[in-house]
Amino acid sequence: MIGEKLRRLIKRKGIKQVEVCRAVGLSPSRLSNYLSGSREPDLETLSKIARFLEVKLDYFAFGDSIKNTKEIGERIKKIREMRGLTKKDLSDSTGYDLTFFAALELGHGEFERETIETIAQILKYGADELIGSCEQNTEALSAVMENEVVDYFPASPETQYHLDDIASARTEALKTPFWTVVTDGRFAPKINENELVFVEKITGFPADRESVFFASEGTLRLMRCFEYPDSVLLAPESKAGEPISLNKNEEMKPGSRCYKIHWIAKKPD
Repeated sequence: MIGEKLRRLIKRKGIKQVEVCRAVGLSPSRLSNYLSGSREPDLETLSKIARFLEVKLDYFAFGDSIKNTKEIGERIKKIREMRGLTKKDLSDSTGYDLTFFAALELGHGEFERETIETIAQILKYGADELIGSCEQNTEALSAVMENEVVDYFPASPETQYHLDDIASARTEALKTPFWTVVTDGRFAPKINENELVFVEKITGFPADRESVFFASEGTLRLMRCFEYPDSVLLAPESKAGEPISLNKNEEMKPGSRCYKIHWIAKKPD
């Protein structure tokens, strides 16, 4: 049991076995015995190993099990949707069944560190950031992530919509986020021709600092939201147009729609 956890930990840290031997004062044959399980280290040696590998001593007793929470589940779901993936996509990529991902995103159960690292690799995101074990840049999640090189699943995302579809309300009925392809340079250099944008229609008003497409009267504008106690200011992200002030106590003008921009990415070849 200790050997398996030790082997997994060394692999995860990207450390060579000889480095462990040097740091702890072990012979290669003794470490090999520990890793195979034919022998177990005494408490003093195990403490040295834990200190070098930067884990608590009780890791070897209780493992690397992580208790799930609602916050972790919601974070995983948000990043999955930002990447344009379904739970089935993750299931097919990792080998875990759909019921596991349903429970995971609801915040239920526990999972091993190795599991979350597998998921993080598919999502192209840090494992520690997914489980919230290090400080996050929350603005980076909500702001536009420009020109990110994304490994798509499937290899080419479905892009049946264009910016003009948003402007003309042809995407009005869509209830889930979707990819749209940019066929011109109207929003350059923020968003360039042949890039993809992952957007989601929002109800109500956008949150502070969010980047959105604002559609009204057949036109589409790229805006950044600035929230105030009683109003929301939409400031142009590109060179064209004037700011728009929205009163929180009034409904948005009929025909006006906001699409939150989750992701901007280079179009795959």
